[in-house]
Amino acid sequence: MKMTLSFKVDPQLKDALLKLADKENRTLSNYVVTTLMKHLENHDIDWRKEKLKE
Repeated sequence: MKMTLSFKVDPQLKDALLKLADKENRTLSNYVVTTLMKHLENHDIDWRKEKLKE
C-alpha cells in the first residue's frame, strides 16, 4: 500500500526538481520517488525488504 509523505522545501529546490523531472518527462512526485529509490540502492538498502513500522 502506498502512503502519502509531505515535506517542505525551498522554492528554488522545488523549481530545480521540476526542471529535472521535466527533462525526464516525469511528474515531480514520480521523479522524487525514483530518485529516492536510486539513492537507497546506491547505499545497498533493499527498501522492499524493510519491515513497516506501526
